Parts: sequence; C-alpha cells; structure tokens
Amino acid sequence: MNILLIINTNNNIFKVDSGAALRNNLFVKALSQIGHVDVICFTQDNVVSNIPNCDVIFSKVILDDKDYMEAFRSLLCMTLWPLNPYSYYQVNKHKAAIVNDFIEQTDYDIIACRYVESAIKCGLLENKEKLVIDVDDNPVSVLLFSVAEAHSKLKKWKKQYEARRIGRMVENLLGNIRCSFCSNPLEMPSSRTVYLHNTTILKRPTIDNPKSEIARVLFVGFLNFFPNNQGILHFVESIFPQIRDAMPHVELRIVGGGRPEFLAYLNEKEGVNAIGIVDDLVHEYQQASVVVIPVYYGSGTCVKFVEALFMNCPIVSTPVGARGFSYICRDGKDYMLANNDEEFVSKTIELLSSEARSKEMANNGYEIARSHYSQESFLEIVKNNII
Repeated sequence: MNILLIINTNNNIFKVDSGAALRNNLFVKALSQIGHVDVICFTQDNVVSNIPNCDVIFSKVILDDKDYMEAFRSLLCMTLWPLNPYSYYQVNKHKAAIVNDFIEQTDYDIIACRYVESAIKCGLLENKEKLVIDVDDNPVSVLLFSVAEAHSKLKKWKKQYEARRIGRMVENLLGNIRCSFCSNPLEMPSSRTVYLHNTTILKRPTIDNPKSEIARVLFVGFLNFFPNNQGILHFVESIFPQIRDAMPHVELRIVGGGRPEFLAYLNEKEGVNAIGIVDDLVHEYQQASVVVIPVYYGSGTCVKFVEALFMNCPIVSTPVGARGFSYICRDGKDYMLANNDEEFVSKTIELLSSEARSKEMANNGYEIARSHYSQESFLEIVKNNII
C-alpha cells in the first residue's frame, strides 16, 4: 500500500518534544505500519525521516499568502455557501500544485494529513475517496476557544459567526472522505469520525524515588500558551494563597517555558517556584504530591491530564482540563474535579492531607491510562480504521 502524507504544521514529525509533536509522530508511525509512506512537508527545510518504511520526498517552507480581499470574500461566502469548504480556507495554489504533481507520478492508495484546514489549503479535497484526516481538535471548539483571545467585539463576533457555520461544513466534508479521527469523544465533528485519544511520551518510573519532604503541588505547561498562561495566573493569585493559608509549608512548582518577566512575576509570590524548562520532567512528577490543571479555556483534550495519569500522580482539574477524559475517569476515584475555586482549594488540601487517599487515586488513574490511553492502542485505532 502506498501512502502520501502532507504535513502543513510547524511541528517536526520526526522529533517528539510536545503533545502535538507526539500525535504527529504516532500518526506517521501508524501509517508506516500499513504501507510505505511518502512525506511532503511544507513548514520545515531538509527534514529527514527516522521512521522505517517512511521517506521525505519534499521538504521546503512555503508560506500561505495573506489576502485581505480574500478574507472579505470568505466572510461573504460563509453566508451564501456555508457547506463549501473554500468559504472558510483559501487553497494555496503553490502547495496544491506540488501535491498534485506527486499524486500524478505515483498511484497512492491513501492520502493523509492532519487538520481539516491543511487538507483544504493543500488541495486534497480532489481525492476524497482516498483522504484520511486527523482532525485532532474539533474546528468548532478551536474557534470558540479563540474568542477568549480576541481583543475587539468585531473579532469576537466574527469568530462566533465562523464557529456556528464551520461545524456544518466540517460534518459534511468528513462524511464524504475515507476516514477521519478526533481527539475528544465528546466533540466528534461527524458521525463517521473515529475517536483517537491523545497519549504521552513519558513512562511510569519503575523505581519509586522518595517524595519531597515538602508537600509539593505541580503544574506543567507551556506558559506562553493562552490557556496555560491565564490558568496558572489565576491559580497563583486566587487559589494557591488559600491552600497556603491552610498548609503554610506547601510549595507550588511550575514547570514549562515562558517569558522571563512572567516567570519572575510568578516567583515573587510566596511559596511559588516557577523553574521554566527542565531536563528531567519525570523527576518533577515523582516529587509531586498533587498535579493541578487550572485550565479554563481550550479545545480537544489536555495532554497534561493524561501525562499526569501515566506518571501515577493524583490530579485536581477544572472541567475544561478534564474535557474528553471525564467520560472514563471518575471524579473522586481517578481524579478530583474542581468546579470552582473553593472546590479547587478543598480538594487539593484533601489530597495533600491524606497520603493513602492520594496514592489510591494515583493508582486508579494510572490503570485507566494504561487501559485507554496508551501509544499501542493509538497505533491500533489508526490501522484498524484505515485498512
């Protein structure tokens, strides 16, 4: 079986350094177990494959043109032709021509990519019967999430307007292709879309190192990402001080890259240690008493949630942080759900105060992760639904 994979994202699919990069990498590995994979990459120069049965046949940075008249036209088309994919995304003629040249040279059985937007921009809709799309996050939830970042009422209205219509377009498009995958079982964009969970590169340590003598709360996340930035800011300013009032010796460890001035601001708070990027993330999880996920915006699923499950750590999370996991993971059994600040405080203190309760919840969560969110099951889902 011959497979063509188009990569139109900034992540290097052969280098795993984030949750998004891991999903890219596993998707390629799954395809390479089905047949030989040719890769066209539009966002990296000189990419080299390190996956067997997979070759990079084109690798060059090609940017999308910004056409403001086209943006105005798209807004008009959204109203007149809401099911037309080209009302939402403009084809990059250069990319589409390159893809088409390779398709004409080789009889591919499958043409795959990640994201609906990439499929449209790269001209892949001409091959719907062969097309496989890893949608990942539902485009509707992505647009609704971006409303929170919009700085004007006009931009907020435009995002909401797009979201109301893009759902119908995506459902129609995915209903006419070979196969599609989505990361959140509660936000499936089409009745024909298959749930494909997120997972992690981290493995549960085989040797249990002693915990830190100081009760330690851990947050992990890239701090320049809006949901992480706003979430940890709220936690540090409004939730953690209440935890410290009840348990003065608790320490908050914040792991993840961010702007130096933001890290400095966090470190000014009592009991907070924002340490940036670390060499050994597994060690940070091993030393943690509780992992907190104060995320209030987002789409898809939160990779840090499944990561903490695999690291055998008890979790306290907002509903948004637990989205996509709560239908399997049980509140009070496998993790703690905090619906408001008061619950976040009380449930974190509960876990910090009871080692037995904390350990039981961590073990329950790990068993859930092993059963439902492994890399092996990810690969099997892709293979079973494409062949």
